Formats: sequence, C-alpha cells, structure tokens
Amino acid sequence: MDSSEERVFWRKESVPQLGVALPAGRPMWYLHAVLAVSAVLLLSLIFAVSFINVKVDRKFTALEKTVANLSDSGASTTSMMVDTKPSDNLNREISALNTSLQNTERQLASVMTRMDALELLQKTVFELKYTLERITNDTITKGYCPHDWVFYSSTCLFFSDERMSWESARNCCSSFGGSLVIMKDDAKWNFVANKTRPLYYWIGLTDERTGEWEWVDGTPYHMNKGQWRPGQPDDWTEHGLGGGEDCAHLHNDGMFNDNHCSRQYRFVCEKPVLPAHTLGAKV
Repeated sequence: MDSSEERVFWRKESVPQLGVALPAGRPMWYLHAVLAVSAVLLLSLIFAVSFINVKVDRKFTALEKTVANLSDSGASTTSMMVDTKPSDNLNREISALNTSLQNTERQLASVMTRMDALELLQKTVFELKYTLERITNDTITKGYCPHDWVFYSSTCLFFSDERMSWESARNCCSSFGGSLVIMKDDAKWNFVANKTRPLYYWIGLTDERTGEWEWVDGTPYHMNKGQWRPGQPDDWTEHGLGGGEDCAHLHNDGMFNDNHCSRQYRFVCEKPVLPAHTLGAKV
C-alpha cells in the first residue's frame, strides 16, 4: 500500500460540534456516590445493631429480675397456703402473680421477636459489607469506565446519541482516545447488539481501503454470513450517493449491514478501561 492510497482512505474530517464531547468532570461520581451511600448505610446499620443489642440486654436483665421476683412471690405464696387457710389476701396475691406471669410471657415474646430482627439486621450488615468490599476490589483490580460509558470485559463502550457519517464517527471515537467498536467474537457482538437494537449504529468495519473487509485496527475480518442480514454485504450502487457501500453498521435487528459511508447514523466507540489510580481525575 503506497502513502497516497492510505491518505485517500484515512482522510480526516474535522470532528463536528454536535454535542458529542468527552465526558468531563468527575467520571466516577456515580461509583463515589454508591460507595459513600453504602458506607453511611453500613455505619447506620452497625449503630442500629449496637442499639438493639443494648436494648435486648436490658430487657433480659429486667426479665431476670421479674422471674426472680415471681420465684420469691411463688415461694411465699406456697408457704402461706401450707401454713394458713385461703383468704381474700391470698386470692388477690395469686391473681396478681398470674397477671405478672402473663406480662412476663408477653415481654419474653417481644424480646424473641427483637432477637429475630437483630439476626436479620446482622445478616444485612454482613451482605452490605461484602458488596462494598467487592465494588472496591473490582475497581482496584479491573479499572473503571468514565461516566456514560459501559463496562464490558476489559473495555469501555460508548453508545452515541448523535448521528454522523462513518468517517466523522471514527474521528470522534479517536478524540475520545479510542476507536469505533471492534467485535471479533460473537459474545461481544451479542452484548453490543442488545444495546443498539432497534436503531442503526456504525461499527469499526470497512472495505473502503483495500476492497476487503477489515477492522479499523487493520486486522482482517473473517466473513461470517451468520452475522449479516440476508443478501449482505452487497455493495449496492443505486442509492444515488456515488460509489458503493463500504462501511458496516448494525441494523435495527442487530445484524451487520453495509451502507454508504456518508449515511448519518449513531455509532459505538470503545477504549480500554481506565486504571484505578486515575479515579477522580478528568478523562
């Protein structure tokens, strides 16, 4: 390939000012918010568990005193029944003991209910702590994506709302530090297609440079008709736009289709995940 051919294909267009800009500000504000809210909630639950523990301990102490009092009263009443004949005072004391016993049973049931709630709360605290640690560890080990980008495997994907030509879309992705999306396996294609349907999106596949389909990173595309709409690619020339169809996009059903590169479609960019040490920096 001579240099003139390369200049013809990789001709530059100025990136249109259509509102598609590099996400600025704090790219990880969402993750920061999740971590902050989770931490606050975790502390609140820990305080709640501690408070309930104190209340349960106090309740058990009170119940122990009540049971001790009932035991003393029961022994006294038994002695009175042995030594004396039943009297009105004895009947009243028995009635009071029965009432006290019923109250104690209700309080005990209440304490058991609180203990069940305490166990559930402790489980919630554990699960929240585990989730918080997992999010933190994932961020450290896997990196992260800027705001409005979607994490997939070791890459970040950007699904545009603006429409532009294939070459303008390629230049725009390049200004983000990435490229139009390259999908060399079905898993990635299915993931992207699930997010683009039912709209049209440019992808990083073209045959304009050599007449053979290749990805924008220069690697050849191995034709897989199962990815294309029926009868495609057909390099149709009767669209009145001049030339054939040299750029690929995802159709509204998620399948590949070739079209004239000047068509105005949305597009999908990709770039590597950002390292964790840049967390909080502008991207």
